[in-house]
Amino acid sequence: MEKQKIRTAAYCRVSSLSDTQDGSFEAQCTYFEKLIRSDPDMEFAGLYGDHGKSGRVMRNRKELNRMIKDCEKGKIDLILTKSISRFARNMLECVQTLRHLRECGVNVRFERERLDLESMGGELMLSILATIAEEESNSISLNSSWSRTEHVEKGQPWEKARYGFVSVGPEHTWEVVGNEADVIKKAFYMAGMCHTYSEITEEMNRMEAANETGRIWTNPGLVRLLRSEAYIGNYLSNKEIRIVDKKGISRRVKNRGEVNRVLIEGHHQAIVSKELYDAVQELLDHRTLGGHRRNFSSKEKEIMERAMAAAVKEAGLRHK
Repeated sequence: MEKQKIRTAAYCRVSSLSDTQDGSFEAQCTYFEKLIRSDPDMEFAGLYGDHGKSGRVMRNRKELNRMIKDCEKGKIDLILTKSISRFARNMLECVQTLRHLRECGVNVRFERERLDLESMGGELMLSILATIAEEESNSISLNSSWSRTEHVEKGQPWEKARYGFVSVGPEHTWEVVGNEADVIKKAFYMAGMCHTYSEITEEMNRMEAANETGRIWTNPGLVRLLRSEAYIGNYLSNKEIRIVDKKGISRRVKNRGEVNRVLIEGHHQAIVSKELYDAVQELLDHRTLGGHRRNFSSKEKEIMERAMAAAVKEAGLRHK
């Protein structure tokens, strides 16, 4: 009787879409397919690859989840993967997933660690391996954070440019995008003239529709735009930070002192004057633009008058 072959699949993952990582992803896939097909005891059961996906949260990786479903259907006996960190970087999810695969009768082999589920000494070994993967992920995240800070301190922020700008060249210089700058100028002018949020977003959306951008502005988005120091030429790093909670879920939150901020003044060309920007900040602080108020204090009326004067002055300068 012919010996039944081991139905073997491979799982490959890289977390970046850079050219360097592209090569790594293709190399992983080619290597494992050749390895499986050249083994007389194995039957090739497919390649599963998540390209450009973080290992932090497993539910976001479509190919991994497709592979698990195929395991549940009894299509796979053995999974080959480069290392425990390629498979998962969240300890809890990693252990739960490996335990589930064992229950499905599927073995997982980690090449770098030279270990597989059948040879591991129970749950303790799973926990140890998953902890190693999590520490590796934390180290990578920390190195990335240091690199970002170093770039910012040199005046070269590498994150996506704010609306109204485009990042250009290796030093990530921000250059003004004309049609977007027009929308920003209109928003600050109307805010300075004490229009309501709804009136301002309606005009912004009219301009976006005319430019066929597909962008839709809402009141919260407008407030974030009016609050951004980017439009007076400054860059403030780490306004938000990414955290990973105990369940391994990654999300962005407001930086409340957890990470140092760096302010780069004059980083790029300003779109509005500091005079108008400061006047609008006062209006926002006193909540005069929401549209739900009809009565204002004498101080608030003074603030509104200063803002309107700044808006008229700026409009006049632009039209000279």
